[in-house]
Amino acid sequence: MPLRHVIEIRRDDNGRIKSAGGVEGKLVEMLSSKLGFDYEFILPGDRSWGKLEDGIWNGMIGMVHRNESDIALGDITISEKRMNAVDFLPYAIEDSTFVTRLPKAVLKPAAFLIPFQWPVWLTLFLTVACVLIVFKCIMKKKISRRKLLLSIISSVFAKPFSFHVECMRDRIIVGSWIITTFILSSVYTARLLSSLTVPLSENGVRTIKDLASAVSKGKYKCLTNRGSVNLNLLNESFDGDLSVIKEGMAEVDWFSPDGAIVAPPKIRENVAILGPRWFFTLEYGEPPHTDKYIFKESVSLVNIGMAVNKNFCCKETLRKVISQLLNSGVFKQLYNEEFYKSRWRLLSDRKPIHFGPKALSMSDLLGPFVLLGGGYFLGLLALMFNVIRYKFYR
Repeated sequence: MPLRHVIEIRRDDNGRIKSAGGVEGKLVEMLSSKLGFDYEFILPGDRSWGKLEDGIWNGMIGMVHRNESDIALGDITISEKRMNAVDFLPYAIEDSTFVTRLPKAVLKPAAFLIPFQWPVWLTLFLTVACVLIVFKCIMKKKISRRKLLLSIISSVFAKPFSFHVECMRDRIIVGSWIITTFILSSVYTARLLSSLTVPLSENGVRTIKDLASAVSKGKYKCLTNRGSVNLNLLNESFDGDLSVIKEGMAEVDWFSPDGAIVAPPKIRENVAILGPRWFFTLEYGEPPHTDKYIFKESVSLVNIGMAVNKNFCCKETLRKVISQLLNSGVFKQLYNEEFYKSRWRLLSDRKPIHFGPKALSMSDLLGPFVLLGGGYFLGLLALMFNVIRYKFYR
């Protein structure tokens, strides 16, 4: 089964398969060199790993079971049903997980609202109203309500009061409010600067529990590669969240124009894809050079192996050589080479996505400037209204 990074088929000018790259393609070359055998690649007509349908095995498992081929390769998951049809020579352990698009960045023009949640903002507005009443009722110095309100609001922005107090009681009241506003403004300023220099993102769906909740509400859709065992693994799971996700799961083809299996290059919003973690890492890369998010949780942990016919003569010899390659670290080296090849490909094809600190731009400060301009505009309207009213009543 042609699978990018695993078995990459190369054809000659006549369209015949001449060699194979990828991790398992190189593994076959090593086995051929070590044991001295020739081989020929045969692709399954239905482009499937193998499922039992109406009592008949299809795909690669079916070809090995019917003795149409001796060995099957291509990231084949070992399962109990498949072991009834063929034998396996395991060489890796694979975990499956979900991948989604990275959550969207928080809207920058509203960045000045980010430091506090809406309950905090509501509490601040109510506090200003309460402080106005307290100052008016308790303070010995008599000040107009308008002047007192403007002084309280300006103190929130680290501006001095527009009046002086001499009574000790008034000094304690005003001083306590100044200390409170100093702490609040300092926290707000520090939080605002950090949120601007380090871009914030929406929480999004980052765990299996979050995904199950989103699927149950109809907000998310889950996809997996057609013909894989991923859907069967979900059916066999006793986890409640995975059972919910299974109900919203659909199988789609991941074939590229040249017939190889590749991960979907673009993932739509509100879509999660289930597949092998290592495959997603090779296909999408790692931060900061990716716009995809790979879940840290695993859905399943399965063995990967080479499928051979139960009557194949050289099973034990193959098993011994594969064990030697694994123990010597050769198979791990093959994976590392493919990983670095994939990383260079991603670096050349994509621009890095910055997640760390960065210089502030005009778009980062658009919200405060819009707020300032809106305030000036309202002030101008108030001035024009007062001028017109003065001339009207004069």
